[in-house]
Amino acid sequence: MTVAGEPVVRQVSEREVAITVGEREFRIAAECPHRKGRLVHAHVNPRTLRVTCPLHKSVFDLATGCRVAGPVSGDLPVTEVVPEHRPGT
Repeated sequence: MTVAGEPVVRQVSEREVAITVGEREFRIAAECPHRKGRLVHAHVNPRTLRVTCPLHKSVFDLATGCRVAGPVSGDLPVTEVVPEHRPGT
């Protein structure tokens, strides 16, 4: 059971992780661009919509994919899934 607004992070394929925060769903790369940390284990801040890699603590904005803190790396590929394109809706 999840609390309303509590992020849900799940692996959807070898290369992709889904993050659901409230009514919003994002698809991100499964690995951090810095040192390939597994983002299925990432911390998600539901208030700021930022995801933190568990390996070296790089922080990315879920809305843009831009790195906002942590070791120098590229941005994180992010796609927001619009409701009419979600499986099962």
